[in-house]
Amino acid sequence: MNPAFSVIIFTTLAGAAQGMVLCLATAVLLGGLSRDAAVLAPSLVVALVMLLAGLVASFFHLGHPERAWRAAMMWRTSWLSREVIALPAFMVVVALWWLSIRHGGGGSNLIPLLAIVLALALWLCTGMIYACIRFIQEWAHSITVLNFVLMGLSSGLILTTGMALACGQSDFARTLLPWALAATVMAWVMRMVA
Repeated sequence: MNPAFSVIIFTTLAGAAQGMVLCLATAVLLGGLSRDAAVLAPSLVVALVMLLAGLVASFFHLGHPERAWRAAMMWRTSWLSREVIALPAFMVVVALWWLSIRHGGGGSNLIPLLAIVLALALWLCTGMIYACIRFIQEWAHSITVLNFVLMGLSSGLILTTGMALACGQSDFARTLLPWALAATVMAWVMRMVA
């Protein structure tokens, strides 16, 4: 199997961005990260840039990019259509979260909670696209979605740890490091099982 380079770029960038946003949202909701932490706004910007770059890359594997809007039309039966809807929705929520922080808000739990739900929904859609491809035996199994989640969490946690260090939040980075290592090991083990 030789997937298009644009598909690899999309899944890697989007997965890492999802992992980073999920990590930040969980930390905020559980009280491990203040809503005005120095790492929060820059990390959300990095996630948005990664999601946008992934979205742009995804257009390069379309035969007719000008017809991309049609991809959302079959959302009742197509995981790809659901992904096409979930990605922009996730991007909007991340952008709204960043804007609320920029303008001194961010007090509500609703935006981080929505970010978690949409990150998980996007992983489900992306994973199911591959799990439904029966002729590729490496992907056509029950743990494909879990693999996508674990790989995204692993890369997102590592990226968030790096961002925390870059923003002078070493305590937060130390808290994340064991989780990043655990997610990486679990992703590796699940990949070997698959």
